[in-house]
Amino acid sequence: MKRKFLKAICYGVTAYTLLSSNAILAQQAPAQTQQQTWRMAIPVGEKSWFGEMHKWWGSEVEKRSGGKIVVRYFWNDSLVKWADALPGIQSGIADMAWVSSTYFPAKFPNYMVLDQIFNFGDDYVAALKAATQTMENQPDLKAELAKEDIVFLMPHISGHAPAGTRQAMNSVRELKGKTLRTYGGARIDFYQALEANPVFMPFGEMYSAMDRGTIDAFGDMAIVLSNAFKLQEVIRHVHMVNPPGAKGNGGALASGFFMTGQKFRALPKETQTMLMQLRAEYTERYGRSLMELEEQIKIDWAKKHKIVFHTSSPEDERYLVERGGMANEALFKKQEAQGNKNVRAVWAYFQDSRRKYEAAGSVKR
Repeated sequence: MKRKFLKAICYGVTAYTLLSSNAILAQQAPAQTQQQTWRMAIPVGEKSWFGEMHKWWGSEVEKRSGGKIVVRYFWNDSLVKWADALPGIQSGIADMAWVSSTYFPAKFPNYMVLDQIFNFGDDYVAALKAATQTMENQPDLKAELAKEDIVFLMPHISGHAPAGTRQAMNSVRELKGKTLRTYGGARIDFYQALEANPVFMPFGEMYSAMDRGTIDAFGDMAIVLSNAFKLQEVIRHVHMVNPPGAKGNGGALASGFFMTGQKFRALPKETQTMLMQLRAEYTERYGRSLMELEEQIKIDWAKKHKIVFHTSSPEDERYLVERGGMANEALFKKQEAQGNKNVRAVWAYFQDSRRKYEAAGSVKR
């Protein structure tokens, strides 16, 4: 009888220990038992191509989470303005937002380097993959993003960023003296090297500025994003400002949708893995679709809006390569003078990665 009693006590202690251990493990590993709603701050309209891409991403999150995550979209800067995206997610106003490095130059000196002149060629998929790899593996950039405690969920690439004007130009040198919109970073130095007067301006302000005559030209006029903001209505000429061997001079790449690391780490491991897998799929889908759509929009603009597209003459190509190199060097020196000693290493890492992806044939045009 005594032996049976002791045996029962042992079973009880063992069962209690197992239950307690399971309770502790349950506290340590977050389990998503209730439905979450994620607020997504988006600067563009729902009916744009970007809007369709964002909705596809959101629908995949909902499907792959088994309905445990629902994405609620806030279009046209209705929740957080584009220029306030970073504090918007860090304060909890939005769960996700489109953060662009040039809007926060003091916080992202290394990230902003990915937007140097001639940062990508005609293979957008290769550029996106290289940017993601640099963000995840280049020590200085990785540390910079970790300091702000943000996690990269959806990439962005603008496509090539030409200049838009109302009047035709026979040469890119005719930008001299013109007030021109730019999104910042090395682009400011680039247009200054072309002797233009660059003015930083978010995309949402460009239409009215050109319509009122506040500016003479659109700089960094990415075709697909410009189409979303209907900029084709207020210009007549698009100058590709392209160097040899490329259809444009690069554009915005240091940009995308982010979530705070705190929120991301609180998610179950399987949800974190799902989001990273979805990012890879979105990268392929986004890059390929953008290249196809960009070409189609050019055709539509020429046909419906009588917009004339201009490519650089051989003389202009040489001039652009020279001035673009000057702009990149000027920004490197500014960053280094401010204590950001490894910006050249970030750029070199990214360019090496991009060349490898391009050589692997990420996409055939």
